[in-house]
Amino acid sequence: MLSKVITISQQKGGTGKTTLAVHLAMAFIKYHNLKVAIIDTDPQGSLGKWFMIRTEKKVSNENLTFKTASLWGAQYESKTLKNDHDIVIIDTPPKIESDARPSIEAADLVLIPMAASHVDFWATGAIVEIAKKANKKILAQINRSSKRSKLIDKTKDFIKSLDLESTQTIIGNRQIYTSSMGEGKTAVEKQRKGNAVDEIKKLSDQILNQLN
Repeated sequence: MLSKVITISQQKGGTGKTTLAVHLAMAFIKYHNLKVAIIDTDPQGSLGKWFMIRTEKKVSNENLTFKTASLWGAQYESKTLKNDHDIVIIDTPPKIESDARPSIEAADLVLIPMAASHVDFWATGAIVEIAKKANKKILAQINRSSKRSKLIDKTKDFIKSLDLESTQTIIGNRQIYTSSMGEGKTAVEKQRKGNAVDEIKKLSDQILNQLN
């Protein structure tokens, strides 16, 4: 597989972009033996804080590289990192709209997380428009949502109304995702089995199939 860039983007805050970024990164490393780089373009720096805690606690960073960049600098940084990484993941800040363009133009796949929520529906259109104009492959990810939610079917219908493909895995609103990040880890490192592990492993499989 040639090196690929995944940009995780969504206008609305709180959709779980950073949590998704680190969990996918570690799943690619653990289950697919890939070398992964993650780029933090969010001034809030949540991804950087996670990596600092991880480093301080001496958690293994084998096959994992962390970088920071501006939204505009992410395009150059990702191009450089592709030379010696299998996957580069760009984590973007909320409320970016047109500023997202360089990170989206750098991507082979744009992953758009959204909860089963009308507020998330309203925030999704602008990012989709930018990604479509850039002629990028797009996947919607239903995130932080219960399969039993009354809005799941409406969410799926909304995704179809935008002529988007959705991943086959709904990522649940599980405590292990956030609690593991507070330790500089991920659910796939904290648990050998469980719903979160199953979700992330299946999602990593699906995304690699899309990229291939």
